[in-house]
Amino acid sequence: KTQKVKEVKMPRKGENIRKRKDGRWEARYMKGRDIDGKIRYGYLYGKSYKEVKDKKIKIISEFPPFFSYGGQPSALPEDDRIRTVSIHWKNHIRYTVKESTYSNYGEILNNHILPVLGDMQIRKFTNRTLLNFVQQELERGMSYGSIHVIMGVLKNILRYGQEQGCLPAELLKFPRIPAGGKEIRIMSKEDFRKLDACLSEGTDPFTFGILLCMYTGIRVGELCGLKWEDIDFEDCKIYIRRTVTRVKNLDMTIEEGKRECPRTRLNIGTPKTSTSIREIPLPDRLQSMGKALKKNGSFFLLTGTENCAEPRTVQRRYAALLKKCQIPHIKIHSLRHQFSCRWIEQGFDTKSLSEILGHTSVKTTLDLYVHIQADIKREYMNRLTTP
Repeated sequence: KTQKVKEVKMPRKGENIRKRKDGRWEARYMKGRDIDGKIRYGYLYGKSYKEVKDKKIKIISEFPPFFSYGGQPSALPEDDRIRTVSIHWKNHIRYTVKESTYSNYGEILNNHILPVLGDMQIRKFTNRTLLNFVQQELERGMSYGSIHVIMGVLKNILRYGQEQGCLPAELLKFPRIPAGGKEIRIMSKEDFRKLDACLSEGTDPFTFGILLCMYTGIRVGELCGLKWEDIDFEDCKIYIRRTVTRVKNLDMTIEEGKRECPRTRLNIGTPKTSTSIREIPLPDRLQSMGKALKKNGSFFLLTGTENCAEPRTVQRRYAALLKKCQIPHIKIHSLRHQFSCRWIEQGFDTKSLSEILGHTSVKTTLDLYVHIQADIKREYMNRLTTP
């Protein structure tokens, strides 16, 4: 009897499909080009050659890559409503921005721009329309920081419409929207000490993680993406290399064990900006605690497994912790602000703080934190008036 040999399909030359050392199959495809013309690649993974090849065929057929960025479109749209132009714009940038950024753009469009301006034609768009929109957002209670982001998306859509030949009624002058402006809430010094005392009694990864937020200023997404291999206990450094965010399931991929496509999914990607990929000194106080908890280097810090923690889960556990410690509720992101304010209060240099926080410039740090320390300014003034 002849033994039937199972045929194993192998990748062909030029397919950009390979088998990784960890046993998984990887397919590479061209997502588009950035503003400098450099090719941007996307990567798909699967358990078999056929699985990743099918994924690649599917994504290429559903989302054709854009081989240029900022070039003139092939045809001008007859419908120049902002709603229609925004669809063309989203398709144009689909593979030139991070997935989390693309998802955020969609949220801004659906929640702020389209409900108010969606049916407005670009050729009828005026500076008065722009100012009325900003005023309406302010009356809704939006912070200057949020409006700053919304205006950035709107500006990109209108600029793309102009490239398409949809010219507004007059030359638009975007009002200067400050990046900050909303009061930054932080804990009182008494509540901060109380939280520190509660955490000092804990001996689990979650406790260690919250202490990291308190004394290094890392974001909650960065904490969720932190692995034990990212902490160098010998050189006392923490390396921020990834962040975890929940984004829309743009490609509607069915996850294993589920019959329907989830609307959102966890995305493990690079941090917020290039400067957010950084190294942070590990305080001596946290070094011994971290060493006692350390597990396999490839495991995530908070879970102790190969699966990362959900940011919303961390936020809920943090809220429960505050309640247990009898501290008024305040967002976990306030720990980042608290760290920054305490740094400024101690008179430490702003350049170092900017690098630790991963800000793109010292100006960002100055705009966010230095101006809110009214008590410190008063103390300085009193010192000057003392003979």
